[in-house]
Amino acid sequence: MGRWFRLSWLQPAMNVRIPSLANERAHTRWQIAMFEIRAWAFRLRRMIDDGVGAQRPSRHRAGDRLRDAPILAGFEGTIWPRDEAHDALVVGKIHNLRLAGKRFHALEVPAGAVFSFWKQLGRASTSRGFVVGRELREGCVIPATGGGLCQLSNAIYDCAVRAGLDVVERHRHSRILPGSLAEFDRDATVFWNYLDLRLRAPFEWRLEIALDAEKLHVRIRGEHAPASEALPIALRTRTAEAPGDCTSCDQTECDRHAGPQATSRHRTWLFHDPWPEFRALHERERAARDRVLGMHPRPGRYRHLSFAHIHAALRTRWALWRKQPLPKARGDGLEIAARAIARSLQPDDLHLLIEQGVLPYLWRDGELAGRRFDVLMNALPMEAIQTRLDAAARLHPDCETLRDFRAPAGLLEAERDALAHASHWITPHAQIAQLAGERAVLLDWCVPDVVGPSRTSDRGIKRSVLLPASSLARKGVYELRDALRGMDACLLLPPGATEAADFWNGIDVQRVASIAEGVALCDVVVLPAWIEHQPRGLLLAIAMGKPVIATAVCGLSPSPRWDCTPEGDVRALRRLILRCLAMPDGT
Repeated sequence: MGRWFRLSWLQPAMNVRIPSLANERAHTRWQIAMFEIRAWAFRLRRMIDDGVGAQRPSRHRAGDRLRDAPILAGFEGTIWPRDEAHDALVVGKIHNLRLAGKRFHALEVPAGAVFSFWKQLGRASTSRGFVVGRELREGCVIPATGGGLCQLSNAIYDCAVRAGLDVVERHRHSRILPGSLAEFDRDATVFWNYLDLRLRAPFEWRLEIALDAEKLHVRIRGEHAPASEALPIALRTRTAEAPGDCTSCDQTECDRHAGPQATSRHRTWLFHDPWPEFRALHERERAARDRVLGMHPRPGRYRHLSFAHIHAALRTRWALWRKQPLPKARGDGLEIAARAIARSLQPDDLHLLIEQGVLPYLWRDGELAGRRFDVLMNALPMEAIQTRLDAAARLHPDCETLRDFRAPAGLLEAERDALAHASHWITPHAQIAQLAGERAVLLDWCVPDVVGPSRTSDRGIKRSVLLPASSLARKGVYELRDALRGMDACLLLPPGATEAADFWNGIDVQRVASIAEGVALCDVVVLPAWIEHQPRGLLLAIAMGKPVIATAVCGLSPSPRWDCTPEGDVRALRRLILRCLAMPDGT
C-alpha cells in the first residue's frame, strides 16, 4: 500500500505525516476504499477529541469592529496555474474558493479563541454547493469534491505566521508543487476533518478574504503589532516534485483517472429589465455558447427565472401599495431577482455581463468572487444619485421626495466596490460613461421610429411645453414651474406621480394621454431633471425634429439637436424656453 497516514494526537501537528502513494501512481479500487476507511477512522477520532477537549474550537462570526484595524499581514496569489491546458478542475477550484470565502470573510476571532478551518467551513460536500476541483492527494493532482481549498489554507497560514499568530495545528503537503508555498515550507494542507489548520492569538484579530478574476487575496487585521518583523521566506527549503495529474497522466488503469477536461469559454448575460440598447447589444454580440439568466432580452420571452421575475415584480408593487418610496420598493424587488440569478449561476460562468440593478446584491453576497464582469449601466451609481438629490434638497428643503431615496450604507459600499472592480461600464448614458473614464463603453441610444406627423394642440395659437416625465422634484419641476410663471404658454403633462395636487397652481396645464401624444402636440420638450436615466421622451422629440431643452444628467451626448441647461438654474431655463417658443423676454 505504500506509506499510510500515521497520526499521534500527542505529537505536535508539525510532525504529522501525510499519506502518500507517490510511488504507486495507479490506484486500485481496493486501495482507494482502504484509504477512505482509515480516513473515516481518523475523522471519528477527531470528533471525539473535539467533543471532550478543553480547547475545542468554535465558529466565529463576521463583524465590523476591526474592519479599520491595521493590516498585520497580507497575501496575494494567482488562482490560475501557469500553462493550464485543461481548466475544468481549475474552474471547480475557483468555485470552491468562492464558497469558502463567504464563510471566512470578515471573521473576527476573540483573543485566546481557537480558529479551526474545518469548524468554520464545515464539510465541503455537493449538498452544500461544492463541486469537483483540483486536489493534491497521495502524490497526484486528482478531481475531488471541494478540491482547491488548500490554496486558501496555505494563504491563511502564511499570513498567520507573519502576523504573529500562534499555530495550534498545521500539516505540510506530502508532495511539493513547483512554485507553491510548499517549496518555502509555508503551506498548510487540509483534509476534512482530521487534517486541520488551527490558529490562536493573545489578541483579537480579523480575517479578510477577497477573490477577483485572477488572484486570491487574504489579509489579517488586528490592533496588536507583530512581535517581530515579518518572517523572511527561505528560498526553496523543500524540493519540488512533479506530481501526477489525472487529466494528463498515462495511468489510464488508475480508478482515479479522469482524462482531459476543458471548460467552455462563454459569456453569461444577467438581465432583469433590459433596455432596448442592451437588447441590441446582446443580439449583435451573443455567441452560440452564451447563456442568459433572468428576463430574456427579447420582449415576451423568459428563461430560468420567470417565477422569480414575477415574484420580484409583485414584491415591488406590494411595497408601492404600502406607500414605500419608489427607490426602496424597487430595491426589494431587485434583491429577490439577484438571489434567483445567483442560484442559477454555474461554476463555469466566469465572464458576466450584469445589469446594474442586481449588481450590489450579487457583490455583497460574494457571487462575483473569482469572476470577470462588465456592468450594463442603466442608472447613475447610488452615491452619485444621493449627491445630486442632496444638492436639489438644499434648494428645496421642504420637498419630501428629494429625501426619500437613501440607500443603506452597506448597499452603497457594495455597489461602489463592485463598480471599482468591473472591467467595463456599458451604457448609452453619456454622463454615466463620463464617470467610468477609460472603462466606459458608450452605446448609441435607440432612437424610436416616428409614427406620424406632428399634430396641433387644441389651445389655438397658445404655445405649449411638454414635461416628458412624472411631476416630481428630481425631474426639475420646481425649476420648470418658476420658469413658466407669467409666460403665455401651456404645460402638457403625461400621466404620472406629482409633488402635490395644487403644485401647478398659476400654470396653465393640459393633460395628455402619453408622452408620445405630448411630443406630437407640443412646441418644445423640456426636462430640467436632477436625475434622469432613460430619456425616451427626449429621444422621440429629437427624432420628430422638436426643440429639446434638457440637463446634461439626462444622458444625451452633446449635439446641436438639443439645448443644455444647468440643473437648478431657473433663469437659464427660462431664456431657453422663450427662445424656442420665439417669445420676447418678459412675456
